[in-house]
Amino acid sequence: MDLYEPIEHGRPDFPIRVHESTCAAGFHLYPHLHAEFEFLVMEQGTGILCIDGVSHSLKEGDGAFVNAQSIHLGLPDSREPVSFYAIVFSPRIFGAEFNDAVSDKYVSPVLRRSLRLPAVYTGSVPWQAEALRTAGELRAFGPDGDGGELEVKSRLFHLWALLCRHGERTQQEDGRLAELRGAMELIDREYASHLTLADLAAAAHMSESHFCRSFSAVAHKTPFSYLQQVRIQKSCQYLKNSDLAVSRIAVSCGFNDLSYYARRFREQVGCTPSEYRRAARSELAGGNADQGAN
Repeated sequence: MDLYEPIEHGRPDFPIRVHESTCAAGFHLYPHLHAEFEFLVMEQGTGILCIDGVSHSLKEGDGAFVNAQSIHLGLPDSREPVSFYAIVFSPRIFGAEFNDAVSDKYVSPVLRRSLRLPAVYTGSVPWQAEALRTAGELRAFGPDGDGGELEVKSRLFHLWALLCRHGERTQQEDGRLAELRGAMELIDREYASHLTLADLAAAAHMSESHFCRSFSAVAHKTPFSYLQQVRIQKSCQYLKNSDLAVSRIAVSCGFNDLSYYARRFREQVGCTPSEYRRAARSELAGGNADQGAN
């Protein structure tokens, strides 16, 4: 698992993309963050979206805004599958970073957390219903075709105007969140190392006890559980993209005991590492065959 999502959110010259997702019953979307803004709309089912330690219940038709660099994760609140789409866009899409009225008044304050946009949007509030309709239009339009980028940007600016108009001017964010990101970034970089609780607490500039409480409140899991999940997800990348032996992958991802690695992998992924590799390669081969047919 990458703390920063390893996904391209649009083109370098037009950094916006709509991601469609379907999750099986009992899904968990593990803690992550990205440098882009995100507007998510729940299409089917219900779930809990946790943003910087605050939990928000979402039902079908609801939307949510996730600020750049916010630690967020998804949790189930029923036994039904869930589908949603997320519009992910870089702050760069609004204009120049400096000496630009839009960026100075309506983008930079959101990034600094001095302008806090509402987290949840429902169809029962008229302006929020308009925001959800605009998100649906954004989803329908792509940047391809004559004038496509203009259609997308016009709707994105309208959506952003609605959100900013109802934002709240506040003080900057609690320093605790920035410090916790430091610990999560350390895990993302040094996941294969023998990281101790003292190492992580030091990266967050906290005492060990305070760090454990703060981390669990934001990530909804202990630091050690999060570290294990990162190691498992990193190993998935090796299994999918390399020919390394499973035992070597386990060691390279911080597991010195192969049987322990296999047991934890099955608990988290639902199959053995070898089964995961076979399924990933079968899926890749099927995708290549489809591309060849086209």
